[in-house]
Amino acid sequence: LPAWIDDLIEKYPDCNFGASQPQHYQFMKDHHPAIYSRIKAAVQKGQWELQGGMWVEADCNLISGESMVRQLLHGKNFFKEEFGIDVNNLWLPDVFGYSAALPQILKKSGINYFLTQKLSWSQFNEFPHHTFNWRGIDGTEILTHFPPENTYNSELDTEFLVPAQTHFKEKDFIDEFISLFGVGDGGGGPKPENIELGRRMADLENSPRVSFDTAKNYFDRLAKHEKNLETWVGELYLELHRGTLTTHSLVKKQNRKLEWKLRVVEMLWSCLPLENYPAEELDGLWKKLLINQFHDIIPGSSINLVYQNTHKEYEEIQQDCDSLIALAGQSLFEQDPDSFVVANTLSYLWTGMISIPESFDGFSVLNENGDTVCVQKTKDGLVASVELEPLSFSTFRKGDPFQQDLEQGHGLTLENDLICYEFDKKGQVISAFDKETNKEILESAGNILSLYEDRPNDWDAWDVDFFYRDALLEIAEATDTMPGSNGEVVQELNLTFSIGNSSINQKVKLYPHSKRLDFDTTVDWKEKHKMLRVHFPVNVRTEQASFDIQYGYVKRNTHRNTSWDKAKFEVVGHKYADISNHDYGVALMNDCKYGYMIHDNILDLNLLRSPNNPDPDADQGQHQFTYSFYPHKNDLIRSNVISESSCLNQKPIIFKGVKSGSKIPVKLTGDGLDLTVLKKGEKNDYLIIRIVETSGRHSTGTLKLNGTLTECDFMEWNDTGSQTRVEGSMGLSFSPFEIKTFKFVR
Repeated sequence: LPAWIDDLIEKYPDCNFGASQPQHYQFMKDHHPAIYSRIKAAVQKGQWELQGGMWVEADCNLISGESMVRQLLHGKNFFKEEFGIDVNNLWLPDVFGYSAALPQILKKSGINYFLTQKLSWSQFNEFPHHTFNWRGIDGTEILTHFPPENTYNSELDTEFLVPAQTHFKEKDFIDEFISLFGVGDGGGGPKPENIELGRRMADLENSPRVSFDTAKNYFDRLAKHEKNLETWVGELYLELHRGTLTTHSLVKKQNRKLEWKLRVVEMLWSCLPLENYPAEELDGLWKKLLINQFHDIIPGSSINLVYQNTHKEYEEIQQDCDSLIALAGQSLFEQDPDSFVVANTLSYLWTGMISIPESFDGFSVLNENGDTVCVQKTKDGLVASVELEPLSFSTFRKGDPFQQDLEQGHGLTLENDLICYEFDKKGQVISAFDKETNKEILESAGNILSLYEDRPNDWDAWDVDFFYRDALLEIAEATDTMPGSNGEVVQELNLTFSIGNSSINQKVKLYPHSKRLDFDTTVDWKEKHKMLRVHFPVNVRTEQASFDIQYGYVKRNTHRNTSWDKAKFEVVGHKYADISNHDYGVALMNDCKYGYMIHDNILDLNLLRSPNNPDPDADQGQHQFTYSFYPHKNDLIRSNVISESSCLNQKPIIFKGVKSGSKIPVKLTGDGLDLTVLKKGEKNDYLIIRIVETSGRHSTGTLKLNGTLTECDFMEWNDTGSQTRVEGSMGLSFSPFEIKTFKFVR
């Protein structure tokens, strides 16, 4: 233990030292066991408080809903196992905004209180509360405190505390607040002089009275005022640091891909006997992912050395996941050189294009019903058009010899029976005509790739300032437009752009029986203080747009009537953003991007930035990503946007040279319901099933399985429902955005 902390604990027995992030404790346990034993002793004596339930103080804009659950699962389990303490607060002083999905996730993880400080940094509007009930998208509320000193670096003297007392918004009925004193930014904690000042202010005239106590005790006292507090509904949006939704794009891409891949690994191994489940390996892989979700790593606001380690760890997770997937396949499937298996781990029907093994060149391909599937030869190899049942393993086998030639398209039009897209020589979409509704979707040209000067007033890697719109440098125009492969599986158009010092190559794809237009994009990015965006002006007008967030969606205004609306000129969206009226809508989907701007009828996605500080090499080099333009009838909920965006992000897994006799042991049916997790329990030999209501409405469905089912909390500690024996199927009922977790014993 650092000598100064030892001295503080010995010299000031009335002072409580607090520290969050179980990952730090794990480091001490692994590398400094003697110090760790002294920390444990200080905790036992009540002089050291364990704070915050997350594994690290994670970003809460960018990570998935399941990552939020795992941050809490691993964080709380560590504190419980190592110290016997159930931490019931979330401690995130310095995180850059908070998802509206968080209150439900916290409450169902045994977290009752939440502390943050960062909202005092907001650029335009002063947050109206210091203590309030925060209500999430499902209606769950959590008691939240926002210390009125507006800093996590308080000196604990009158200069900080007197203004805080004056400005404390709930002071008329709450007589205390938390002070986050010491060196918080960069770490270091309290200094002896801070504590001495606090002692002198225990009963100082004309000054707030200072006492030392734990956060837990404070929150327990604060809970008595819960019924008198105001309620804030929806996300806690930080009006600052909007650039963190885009900076270091490869970090964000790797995190997204690995969140999906870890889900696949867990699901595949859940189909095998649980004694074979690689629990220890998955525990390590998840924790390696979770540490890189720290709120200065995944946002892109760390130094270059951090990212050298981050990308090394990402590659390790990728390789280990691939090995575990292959190993599961060896146990699940039988060898057959004339077959291959395709796993669809989604709760949705997956329809689209897959790559097939080279050994099938020259042969037809048959599905499980013996029907021939459409196959097409492209420059990238053989592809097939398939339809895969939800949560399924499908075997495809060789048919009769069949010669497939490479066919080239003609012109700059991509068209099927539902829609017609026309491009011009600039590489822009000049028409998107929906044949089904006889409607032109674009108000003006789309796929506008724009380069902006990007020099925020401060915080280079962190910020995008609203005036970037006045600093348009260039709109990309194609230097080459070439038709690509054309056939019954896919139609392609190849576009090449030069913009700034960078080059962009796009393979635009349209599939049969789909309106979704995919832009598979490769950028060789050589800019400094520039920002690349793409936008589509559409013929849809509505006052609100919907944005995918963790385990749900939020609606935000598309107008700028108020200062609160104007401040949200760059907002977070995960798999999609959708603008719809009752009759028609358009979604802009992606496989690894997060920064959206939707104003009036313009759908705009932030693709790349190039800040210079603190990492001068941020985002330089090659980037590959996909964004998709998806028109649809009706509004978001009566469309396929949610399922399509999941299908874009989670492509099927292909196992070559095998056939399947295995099945995924759980099936789910029901509009609006998504089986997001199938894994082994953390501590016991049962499966964990997590199901989410994604539509924001009351939804019903059927869970098909054989075994015993018990609803439990997210920590898997406490049963919240009675045990039910299921033979065949069980009906389910969910309220809007509800998340349910079940223990399943086969």
